[in-house]
Amino acid sequence: MLRLMRKHARSWFVQALLGIIIIVFIFYFGSLRSGRQAETMAIVNDRAIGYHDFRNEYTRLLEFYREQYKENLTDEILSSLNLKQQALDRIINQAVILAKAEEYDLNVSEQEIRASLYSYPLFQRDGVFDPDLYHRMLRYSKMSPEDFELTQKKVLKIEKLERLIREGVKVSDQEIYDIYRIQNEKININFIKIPETLFTGTINPTDDELKQYLREHEEIFRMPETIQIAALAFSGKDYAGTLAVPEESIEDYYNRYKSEFMTSTGEIMPFADVRDDIHDKLSLSKGLDMAAAAARSANDIIYQEENFEEYARENKLEIKTFPPVSRRDILPIKDMEKYIFDMKEGETTPVLSDENAFYIVKVQKIEPSYIPTIEEVENEVRNKYVQAKSRDLARQKSEEIVSRLKKGEHFKDIATKEHLQLNQTGPFLPSSTIPLIGTSAELARELFVLSQKEPYPEKPFYINGNYFIVAFKEREEINVKDVDTEMDQLKNYLLQIKGEDYFRRWLEATKAAMINEGTLKIMADADKL
Repeated sequence: MLRLMRKHARSWFVQALLGIIIIVFIFYFGSLRSGRQAETMAIVNDRAIGYHDFRNEYTRLLEFYREQYKENLTDEILSSLNLKQQALDRIINQAVILAKAEEYDLNVSEQEIRASLYSYPLFQRDGVFDPDLYHRMLRYSKMSPEDFELTQKKVLKIEKLERLIREGVKVSDQEIYDIYRIQNEKININFIKIPETLFTGTINPTDDELKQYLREHEEIFRMPETIQIAALAFSGKDYAGTLAVPEESIEDYYNRYKSEFMTSTGEIMPFADVRDDIHDKLSLSKGLDMAAAAARSANDIIYQEENFEEYARENKLEIKTFPPVSRRDILPIKDMEKYIFDMKEGETTPVLSDENAFYIVKVQKIEPSYIPTIEEVENEVRNKYVQAKSRDLARQKSEEIVSRLKKGEHFKDIATKEHLQLNQTGPFLPSSTIPLIGTSAELARELFVLSQKEPYPEKPFYINGNYFIVAFKEREEINVKDVDTEMDQLKNYLLQIKGEDYFRRWLEATKAAMINEGTLKIMADADKL
């Protein structure tokens, strides 16, 4: 698996498949009980793709973007990412790729499967495959080695298919020279910046305008569905305090894993210095096993008898309540979002867990989403209205300046007449990050085609709250003879890029053909999920 990840780190479909494998195998604690889990998203060669597959992929994507954007992940950004469509496309693509790999009878040997398992980082200790850790991780995730290795076999089939298709890609010397020039030729551009806040002070909306704006954009201000939850916790620490750990087990652990106790100078700490820490670690590990068993036993009873509160009272367990949560929130218990938003009042989740405890969560009350009144969100509506109107005026002014440039008016003259500052980036290598402007893949693409003859793009660019009007100034000459020293590296780079594009086009053509043949049927609409 590590080899697969390294070799295909830029391959979106393999990343997506690995993400689902990790979520399903490492964090899955039971089956979803909501009726919607049986809903079929698509059928590929008579194999159904279920709603739970979609939900797992959607959750993985959401967690990925939360990690990338952190506190900057706004509702607007989430909406623009179109995560539901992304998730649906990914699970269908993965199923199609696997179906074709099987159709082409791509075999994977037992030796290849073993090699992939031995290189899987989660099953290694000190860089070496640990069979005990492997089986313990799978038991902890309620996954048998047979099931896990079957999925590894599917991953390796996909790897083989990708490699076979990519092998048909070739690159020419001219393409290598072109990519070298793109990577090494610096450009300098002039620009004018028009902030979207430039017109903020001129906008003073009336009450009627605010009410109208709320009516026209009510979904932006919709209050999300909230869920009141309660949980029973089965803590490993609580059970650990009742356990005795044999001294021989402590010594055995020390002797087997001495590298854990290595100091910064490379010396192994004496057993006496770490004995208590090992005892606590082993005790907690056993305590977690007992907590897991207790949680599963409790879950079986609560699920059958629907006696969450009664069970807690009879067994002297504390019911912990939480503030109402929505899909926008970071939830207090790991993986809880996979379940609670598809449950009804009174239902309980399967056993959930984190590194410290196991949980059974009950949905106590659901408050449906609603459109607030203007009184509830007046300040927010006002701010949105002013921002939108100011941005619109900034856009109009920017488009007007681009039009004047196209008609022959000089950049400097326009800046002077409009009391705007004319700047230049200075020479830089074109990329998605432009000096003094910001990050924009769209503008970066335009930079490659600007020239003295065609100095202006067709439109302004909105970047980080500002509109930018740019104009070509100059390019620095490069010595193309230097490309000879980088031929092999550039060729490999181009093969990778062209291979990814070739595989993407193959995948789209394959899906289209399967739809025509009736072997691929897509039943779900991402907008309705």
